[in-house]
Amino acid sequence: MKQAIILAAGKGARLGGTHNGHAKCLVDIGGETLIHRQMAILSSVGVERFYIVVGHEREDVCSVLDDRCTPVVNADFAETNSLYSLWLALKEVDGPFMLVNSDVLAHPEVYRRVAESDGAALAFDSTSGDEDEHMKVRFHRGRLREISKSLAADATDGENVGILRFDEIAAKELFAAADAIISGGDVKCWAPAAVDRLAQATVVRGVDISDLPWTEIDFPEDLANAREKVWPAIASCTCGDSVANRNSQAGMNGQSNAALRDQTSTGGPGLYGKLLPNVRRRAFG
Repeated sequence: MKQAIILAAGKGARLGGTHNGHAKCLVDIGGETLIHRQMAILSSVGVERFYIVVGHEREDVCSVLDDRCTPVVNADFAETNSLYSLWLALKEVDGPFMLVNSDVLAHPEVYRRVAESDGAALAFDSTSGDEDEHMKVRFHRGRLREISKSLAADATDGENVGILRFDEIAAKELFAAADAIISGGDVKCWAPAAVDRLAQATVVRGVDISDLPWTEIDFPEDLANAREKVWPAIASCTCGDSVANRNSQAGMNGQSNAALRDQTSTGGPGLYGKLLPNVRRRAFG
């Protein structure tokens, strides 16, 4: 997976004055901006080219990007939503890609599990999804059937994390889905609306990452939580541990990467389930 789209156009108004009105992707997490942390992790799983959708404070965001990045300007960010930003980016991207919301802080293993999945896949947390604000998911036999904030609690299998991948075929179908919604005049939908439409005709797999620390940063308390609990939890279990080291460990255990994917994508423990049996997003709330 050589390309990634990062959706970073929103104003992040719910953070209030916590970040002085700046773009959420520029918040400081452990001495680095959130977007730099995301790009570093994406690079570690093979991404070489980044398409960053910018809008609010776009000059500031563009000023921290390097020559691997192509800014995609959503000049209408105040009147649109993440689906419109995704639609704009998909006009620039050709081939398979990863998709990341710019307000997500997640363990590198989350990215790896998604990147090494087949076809189309999204990370979800099976221990979350019980609040109105959560983007909920429903699966049937491992295949995504619905993704929406309005899903009933008893029909929910977890919360969408905001880290996804699409192979070449799924990428084209995702654009067609987004284009159909935008052409219908609904420019204020969330990006998952296109994923939901895609899932009606294409297999989109779920990758359960409930054993790993992550959080979405929407409110001031989320930012404090990310800095004080989630990032320290991520840092404490990634020191000295690289993707290469994990692959080596898998080989020493006689376990293939495919076997690891089978475990983690079906809710099995994987390598980090043994290291972090009690780490859940909800534990950091």
